[in-house]
Order: sequence, then structure tokens, then C-alpha cells
Amino acid sequence: MSIAASTSSTYSNHEVGEAAVYDAPLALDTDSATTRGLDPKHAEARNQQYVYDMRKSIVGPMPVNDFINSMIGKPYPGSNRSVLLSARNAFRHVPPTAHAPEDIYKPLVCTMKLVPDTAHVIAIQLQALNKHTKHKSRCPGVYFQDTARRSTHPRYPGFAKPHVCGFAKSAREAVRLLDRHSRAELGYAELIIQVTPDPSRDPFNDPPAELDVEERASFNFFSRRHDKAERRDIEDALGLHMAFVAEAFARQKRHAFYSISMAGSRARLCRWDRAGCVVTEAFDIREKPELLCEFLWRFSSTSDEARGHDNTFRKATFDEEVRFRDAIRAHVRLQLGVKGEALDEAVRQHYVPGRVAVVLVFPHRIRPSVSNYRPFFVSRPVVSSLALVGRCTWGYWGLDAGTSRVVFIKDTWRLNIEGVVEGDILWHLNTLGIRNVPTLFMHGDVPLAVARNNTEPVIWEATFTGQMSLSPWVCRIAGEPVRVYDKQRYRLVVETVGYGLATIRGTAELLHATYDAFIAMQDALAKDSRIHRDISFGNIILVREPGEERRKGYLIDWELSAKVDESGRCIYPGRAGTWLFMSYRMLARENAESRLSFLDDMESLVHVVMYGALRYLPHKLGEFRLTNMLKEYFEEKVESPGKPPHGGDAKRMNTLTNAMVNHAEFPPVLEEWLSTMWLYNIPQNPKEFQEFKYGERWTPEYINAYWSKFLETHELEHDNRVVHDIYEGPEDYRRLSTTASLTPPPRRKRAASADDPEDSARNPKRRRSTRLLQRVPAPSVNGAPAPERGPRRSQRIKAAQQPSTGGGAARARSSRSRPPAGRGPRPHASRGRARVGQARSRR
Repeated sequence: MSIAASTSSTYSNHEVGEAAVYDAPLALDTDSATTRGLDPKHAEARNQQYVYDMRKSIVGPMPVNDFINSMIGKPYPGSNRSVLLSARNAFRHVPPTAHAPEDIYKPLVCTMKLVPDTAHVIAIQLQALNKHTKHKSRCPGVYFQDTARRSTHPRYPGFAKPHVCGFAKSAREAVRLLDRHSRAELGYAELIIQVTPDPSRDPFNDPPAELDVEERASFNFFSRRHDKAERRDIEDALGLHMAFVAEAFARQKRHAFYSISMAGSRARLCRWDRAGCVVTEAFDIREKPELLCEFLWRFSSTSDEARGHDNTFRKATFDEEVRFRDAIRAHVRLQLGVKGEALDEAVRQHYVPGRVAVVLVFPHRIRPSVSNYRPFFVSRPVVSSLALVGRCTWGYWGLDAGTSRVVFIKDTWRLNIEGVVEGDILWHLNTLGIRNVPTLFMHGDVPLAVARNNTEPVIWEATFTGQMSLSPWVCRIAGEPVRVYDKQRYRLVVETVGYGLATIRGTAELLHATYDAFIAMQDALAKDSRIHRDISFGNIILVREPGEERRKGYLIDWELSAKVDESGRCIYPGRAGTWLFMSYRMLARENAESRLSFLDDMESLVHVVMYGALRYLPHKLGEFRLTNMLKEYFEEKVESPGKPPHGGDAKRMNTLTNAMVNHAEFPPVLEEWLSTMWLYNIPQNPKEFQEFKYGERWTPEYINAYWSKFLETHELEHDNRVVHDIYEGPEDYRRLSTTASLTPPPRRKRAASADDPEDSARNPKRRRSTRLLQRVPAPSVNGAPAPERGPRRSQRIKAAQQPSTGGGAARARSSRSRPPAGRGPRPHASRGRARVGQARSRR
């Protein structure tokens, strides 16, 4: 079934964005002051990771008309096609190629000024996308804006914004009031357009039209260029485009998003979901403007659901927000025992004033209807995903509208297959009386459209890219066939709500909480023959029950858990879980396809204790040494073409020598616990160690006896928390975005600041003294020397005052309004006069 057919029952004659939830808050980082995952310093690495992750999830090239009909479908019934502007010569002012992206996208959205020989300024409307008359328009209900210029530093990937965003007209005022330093435009964007000025830098290659199906299947739609510099520029531009899409997903409640990729005047339409991206064939908007005009009109004339919005979210009322705020505040006070400013700061992690939404959860395996859902109030998530594909899990503290109970809501994307889901597993574990696991409240898949009667089919919120990957027009990606699996949206609600291990207060809480998780692991093995398979630092939470002093540890996220056979090994082969905490046995290349056992999960739990101790308990390691140890011990990953990745060498060596524990110099009690655990882990026979076997005492019974006795007989520190900083490297703003113009935007004149690296890097003359003091080299573009400076201001004024012939006035005005590349904004006149005075006094 096509997307158009799936959403046909949702068409309604309402304005664009009427059913959308815009500008949703993101999870905060551990400092409760910054948004998690959007640090500008790491933008380049994030973008490269997006390209790597999406290599095998891009499906194309899809014929343009098929894309419009399948993805967007027909407009809602009753729409009037007579309001559509003619497509004839709609984009004739867009050049086929250019030196800068703005030369391509400005004719689409901006009003240009032409200065003829008569020296009279005439404004010519070249806003091809926003063009309208009294009764006709190109994209009704949507207006397009040059958002690249809204960035404070548009040339840097960490601060760049899309070249063009399409917004609902109802959101115009909200967008106008946004702070330029924020990136909230992506929280309102219905569509983005990203431009590469050179058509040869298109990351995709269309196959010749005469190829048959088999030949197309062997054609590379996305192939890496041989020239390294060209390949890097193309992948950087593609990664930036992907980063914008990922952030739009994060800042809105969506199941799909649309974008347009342009290389010169050649455009491709893109539809993104949690399984991948469908990309069309390239078409020239100068030669075939009717294709883009038809897409835009269909896009604006369909429903919000068809444009990718999740209609199971809506904005909360004022009374609903007050109920949510008060309940969350009370639960935070119970869990943390804080008050005053500390309480207000903790509540910020879950609640943002004016940004509370209502989310609907439908019971599993029951036909969804308008009467069998349950509403919950949510605001800021504690977990927000910036991934493009995968499970893309979000986690909220929520409030049940019916019972006013604080709950935890997990919003994720599961594989679109029939079988047992996480809620079924939790219900079974609760029934068996497994200790220290969350209590299930409800769970279910998310419908895209609720059927109005029993005769209409149920349409679920699912991805579409996997279905498209089976089409005959699909080509290879990076030399490999496309393998995309569709996913379905799923929500899980549990009654157990607490904080992660990152909030531990001391050694006692860390060892007690992880022991509680060990009890849950033991119970599941004994009563259900089940192992967790994803023991990690993030999958253990701390919960304080009313009247209890100590916070108890709960083992969460049982989605990957599986049964074991009589030998105690998982019935499914292969690795599972979080790479950082896998056992060294499973990280070895020769064991990549072996089966996990409970003993591997036990080792992962010790790695969790090791990680918590390194990050939040006292030790002697400095910032650089700690950072290197974390990367070497937890993140080591060696990849080879055609072979599974491997790692774990540092883990295995530490198990044998206890070197890292000794170097860290933990508190004596914790060091004793870790050393003993590693002693029990290794076998006495060196040959068995080489064969990745565990020691004789590495059994659930023996470890349980030791651990429980250790907690009873040792006095543990309850309040020795120390947060250790991790070295993240110096901020490097020198690398420019390949899609940004080399011409800096007009900036308001202001006094330069000595601690403003952007200002000093942009204007070599103005901040020369600061650069010398800081030993910062003169700025360059992609490693090339800084371009020559243009004519002096006095020369430009003199040229402008001379009688113009043949368009000279236009050139003079252009040179004033647009300074040459590499030259920053003119310094204040007072600063210039001061320098002249100083020079004269020296002479």
C-alpha cells in the first residue's frame, strides 16, 4: 500500500500545520544547561557519521512522478487546482551552475534589486517559491525563507542552518521571533532545500535510461569519488543535509520528513523516515518546472499526516500543563530529596513552560478507535535521539491523565515483524515475580490514522523505505545492494520512574544498585531461562519508593532479551547490546557469531561498575589520561572490509593484569571489589584463557554469595561523588561548510571582542593584534591561503561617484553591498581614526 493510500482517510480541509506540534524540547546534557548531542565542536564528526550510517539506507533513483503519486498522493477532496500558478518559466532566473549556493537559492526566495542604466532602483520579484497573486500561489499555506542568513556563523557546520526552509504560514510570527543563536527554525520547518552550486558535486548518479532491471541493480547510485578532496566536500555537504533532517525529526513530532537537494539547477526530491531515505531522479527545474510546482502544490494541499506529522501528539491546554508541572515537581522531590533552587533546576530536566504535549497510547493487539486510547502529558524528554535510522528511542517522564500517576513513556521504532514485543516480555516477567524490573502500565503500536468505523482498515505508523527498496528502479549504494527493513512505531509505558546511574551519590549506591540489577538477572535466568543481552550503564535506573531511604536499582530495556538453551547459551547467535559494555569474549572477532551466555552479561555488569567509578567516583587519573582510558577500554573498535569489527583487547588485558584498576587508584573498598571480580573472571589455566573461557568461580551462585557478603561486611562511602571532566579536544571552527558561501553575511557593526574567535578569524586586519597574542594563524578557506583583499573603501566610493556607463553603477553598488570573499565587516570609523592618529604620533 502506498503512502498516499495510507493517508487517504486522513485528508481534511485544514491549514498547513494545524495538527502539528512544533518546536518540541530536546533532552538536556548532564550539566542541565545545554541540549544533548548538538555541540558545535562535534558537528563535523556527527555529519560524517550520518553519511556512514545512511550508506546502505538510501533508495533510488525513483521516477519523479511515481514519487509524487506514491509519497504525497492526491490533494484532499474538494481542493481547487485553479489556485495553482502556472509553471511556465517559473524558475528561469535560477542559474544552471554558480560559484556560491546563494546564487541558486536567492532567486527562489528573495526579492532582487536591479539597477538599470537610468540609475533608478527597481525591485523585481524573483521569489519563485513564494510568488502569488490575489487568488493564486505556488505552495498554498507554506512560505519559504532564506534561513542560512539567520545563522550567527553560517560558514561553520556546527552553526549552519538550511539554505531554505518552508514554514507553515500559521508559524510565521513564531519563526520571526526566534533567536538567531538558536536552531529552532528546524522545529518549525515543513520542508528544507539544501543547495550545492556545482552540478558535478551531486552525491548521486542516475543510471542511463536504457539500462534494464538487472543492469540497474548493479549500477552505483551513490559511489565514492576517486579524488579525496572532492569526495570529502561532497560527503560533507551530504552529511550537513542529513544533520538538518535529523534535527528536524528531533525538534518535531514526526514519522517522516521531506527535503529537496539541489546541485545547480538540478533537483532531487527526498523522503526520510526511520528506515532510510527515498531519493528521486534528478530533474532540471529550468527545463521541467512543472515537476517541482506539482510537488509543492500537492505537498501543501495534503494532510499534516501525509507531510510526516504524528497526529497522536497535540499541544496541552493550560490546565493540563499545570497538572503535569505539579505532579513532576512532587516526583522529583521524592526521588532526589531536594528543594528550593536545586528542585527548580531538577524539574527543568522534565518540564519546559509552554511546551507540554498530550501523547496518545493505544493498547496492544486491540483495534485502535477514538474511544480506547489513553492520553498522557509529556514535556522535555530525558532521552532524545538524533539518529536518522534505527530505533531512535525517546524517553519521557509522563503523567497519566486518568490517574494522575507519574509514569515513564518509551517511544521507539521496532522491526515491523509479528512477534513478542518488549511490553509482552515485561508483562511475563511481572507475572513470574521477577524482582527489580519495571512494572508494566500499558503498551501498543501507534496508528497513523484511527479508523472511524469497523469497516475501514487500520493504518499503522510505519516506515516506507523498506517497501520501496524492492522496486525495479533501485540501484546499488557504494557498490553494495540496498538492504532496508521497515520499522513500526511502538510505545511502552511503565510505572517505574527514576534517575540513571549518572546520578549516583557514592560508592555504596553504585554497588547496591548494580547488585539489584544482578538480582533481576538471576531471577530472569532461574524463572524464565532468559538473559538480558544489553547490560549497560544506561539500562539501570535508581528509584526511591515512598518511605524508603535507599534508592533501589532496576534493570530496564528488556527488548533484546532472549531465552537460553540447556547449555546456558542464547538461542540466537551473534552479538547484541551496547558495544562499550560487551564482554571481551564477544568483542573478539572469532566470537562475533557465537552465542551470548549469562556469564557474558555478568562481565558486562562489572564493566558498568568500572565505567561509573571512572566517571563519578574518586580516583587519581587526570582529564587526558581518563579520556584515553575510556576510549581504549570501552570504545576500541577495529573495522576491516568484509570482516566483522572487533575490539576488547584492553578489557581482556585488564582482566589478566588488573592494570587499569591499579592505575586509577580507586578508594580501597571499591578497588578490592573490582580486583576480586576480575580474579574470579579469569581461569587458572592459561590455555583456557586463550580460548576465551571463564574461571571456575565465575558462576551466578558464587558471585551472588561474594557480592551480598561484601555489601554486608564492608563500610561503603555514601557521599563521595566526584564528576570527572572528559577532554573533548579544542574547538576547531576553521573548517568551513562546503555548502556555505565564501562571502560573509552582512553583520551589525559592533566593537570587537578579544575572546570572540569568530570575529578575529573573519577579519584579519581588524583582529591582527589578537591573533598575534593568541598565536592564531591567518584564516584560510579549506587550507588555501586567504584571498586577496578587495579595493579600499575610498576607492569604491570614488568609483561609485564617477558617471556610470554600461552598468558601472550596478557594479559599484554590488561591491558595496557584498564585500569580496575573505574580507570581513568594516571596522568602526572611530577605530580607524584612532589608528591613523597613533601612526602619525609615532612618525
